[in-house]
Parts: sequence; structure tokens; C-alpha cells
Amino acid sequence: MRVRPLAAAAASCALLMSVPATTSITGAAAAPPECNVKIGSPARQAEQAGEPWEHKRLNVRQVWPITDGSGVLVAVIDSGFNNEGTQLSQIHLRLPGVNVSGVFGPNDVRDCFYHGTAVTGIIAAPRVDGVFFTGVAPGVTILPIKEQQDENQKDTGRLAEAVKAAVAAGARVINISITEPNGTPDLEQAIAAAARANIVVVAAGGNDGQNTNQAAYPAAYSTQYPNVLAVSMTDRADTVSGVSTHGNYINIAAPGSGVEVAMPKNTYAPNQDGTSFASPVVAGTAALVRAAHPKLTAAAVVSRIEATADAPPGVTVPSASYGYGIVNPYLAVTAVRNDAAVSPAPPTPQAVKAVPPPPPASRHLQHLALGVSVALLGLAVLAGLIAAIVRRGTWFGGMHAPAPPSVGE
Repeated sequence: MRVRPLAAAAASCALLMSVPATTSITGAAAAPPECNVKIGSPARQAEQAGEPWEHKRLNVRQVWPITDGSGVLVAVIDSGFNNEGTQLSQIHLRLPGVNVSGVFGPNDVRDCFYHGTAVTGIIAAPRVDGVFFTGVAPGVTILPIKEQQDENQKDTGRLAEAVKAAVAAGARVINISITEPNGTPDLEQAIAAAARANIVVVAAGGNDGQNTNQAAYPAAYSTQYPNVLAVSMTDRADTVSGVSTHGNYINIAAPGSGVEVAMPKNTYAPNQDGTSFASPVVAGTAALVRAAHPKLTAAAVVSRIEATADAPPGVTVPSASYGYGIVNPYLAVTAVRNDAAVSPAPPTPQAVKAVPPPPPASRHLQHLALGVSVALLGLAVLAGLIAAIVRRGTWFGGMHAPAPPSVGE
């Protein structure tokens, strides 16, 4: 799937699709191409437009008095980050970032597209006077990891390397709004490493619902690793978009159809579509939960988000479209539940060992019981024979028993 360039504020956005690299880029980084940053429309001021519908739907402001995600490091694996603008420049960043795309230097995370910037804003854009747009968890710290360069997504396929970089940096939440059409051993190993490191991995569920509906990776690893949340997208009617890929790997749904995103240079773009933009809503929620409940395992965070989701209209959960429902950030943070009962992330796989046979049981009592049983059986047989002789008046072998003596003889 190709991503359509953002030509105007009303342009729609599809999920970034990465293509596995056919050649390995080694040594010095490729010569930097021209970086023409795409922009949206001028900042939407409070007096000019109402609050975006998804912000009203999520109502994250009510959870900020409890936590805004401060102290949680969120790695955003995407096309980089551009902090040009009043709001974006105030996002807390862990620098230097990490660049595994093969373009620019290893710490140059310039976003020449816009996608990574938009995703980061959904997670962490701070409150700014006069602007309604805000992130879900404006207090978090963002580690930008550049894995893609532009809308063509050619010759990268560095997701595994990017995930490992996030693990090495100590991220507690990873957002991946990039998909691969197939799982690979190196990508699964990276996700397994994140599970062992107790990291919540939030991944876009895919935008292939109206085509082949092919499962998207790494989201589809949610069926194997309890630290992974696969996200579908809903619209303002709480309906899962037909574009959104559905399957048994979907855990949760979030607003992602017809939403607004922050763009570089104090601009914004409404009416954007994609599970790319639903995933960071859930990643921000995971960061809020980790900040409010720092002792929870990644698996417990996932379970809490699933258990506190809003029930979808007329749908039984878990559902192939909604997962366990529509994310509810406030309930995910405030719900009182026994998180200790949630199973922890799976341990490092170990080789199966043969079970040793049990020690031999003592035979003394068995032998004694057997001897007593045989003796009793013998006595029973002998008694039976004697009774038969008395009844029939014969001895063994056909001999007659001697006649009793006559009285007085």
C-alpha cells in the first residue's frame, strides 16, 4: 500500500507500510536528500473552531489531575519528528534520537514526511492557550526513532532494529504505526525482547480491511505476546472503519477515522484516517497507566486497558473489529481492580527437560499383604473341601470314609 502525500488539510492519510530491505545499508549513511517538510493548515484557534470530536470522545483532560504521563519514556518508531512550531517544540524529548533508516546520520531524526510528527503529537502534544488540540499524555518523554524516510517506504524494513533500540533505551511504551505484511524471525525476536523487558508495545492494526484483510505485523504478535496491543480505528459514531483490518489479533479500538493531527510549522490537518492515528491514542493511554501504576507489568497494563474499554454499540466482545472495545483513558487509570491476578509477561523460553521417574515405592507392605491374602485364600479353599467331604461322605481320590462305629461295639 502506498501512502498518499498530504497536499492539503483535507487530504486523508493511510497507514505507513514498510517494505523489507533487499540490500543491507552499511558504513556511512546515504547522502541526505532534500527534506521538504509537509505542512497542514494554520493553527486552529479556540475561537475559530470547536474541539475535535475525538478529544471530546476521549475526554482525557479529566485524567490529567491524576497523571499526565510524566516520568514515562515512550519510543515512537516512525518517520522521525519535526519540532517546528509553538506546540511541538514543547514536547519533552529524549535526545539524541535514533535513526535506523539508513538516511542521514545515526541520530538525525528529521521528519521529511510528516507521519511521525503527527503520531508523536497525538501522544504528547502539550496544552497551548488558544489551541484545542492536545496529546493524550502531554507529560511523557518521547524518544523519536526514525525507521522510515518518506511515503514510498523503500529499502528500509528496519523495524526489528528500531524495536531493539527502544528496548536498549529503556522505553516503557513503544508505539509502532508502521506495519509489515508478514512476521519475520528478527522482528519476533525483537518483540520477545520487549516482552522480557516489560515494555508495552502498541501497534497499528492495519488498513487493509477493504482489500485482502491481511494481518499486520507487529500488531499480529498480540496473539503470542501479552505485552502487545493491536489497535483498530473508530469514527465519530463509534463504528470501526471498513478500512480497518480486522481479525482475532485486534485487542482494542480507538478514534482514528476523520481525526485531527498536529503538523510542523504551527499547522494542523483535520479529517485524517488510519490505524496509524488510533495506535498513538492507545500508546498515550498505556503511558498514563504506567505513570499512575508504576508497579504493573506490561501484561497487566494491557489487561487493564482491555478490561476498562467502552463496550462497542451492539457488539459482543472480544470482537474481530473492536477487540475488547473502545479505549477509555480515564477508566484505564482510575478503575479499581485486582491487577495482581494478571499473568506476567512470558519468561525467556527454556528447553523442555525430561521429567525424571518417581522413586520406587517400598514393596515390604505389598509383600506382607500378598502373603496374608494367599494364606486366607488357602484356608478358604481347605474349608470348602472339608465341607464337601462331609456332605458327600467321600475322601479325596474316591476312597470311602470309614463307617462310624456302632453303638456299644
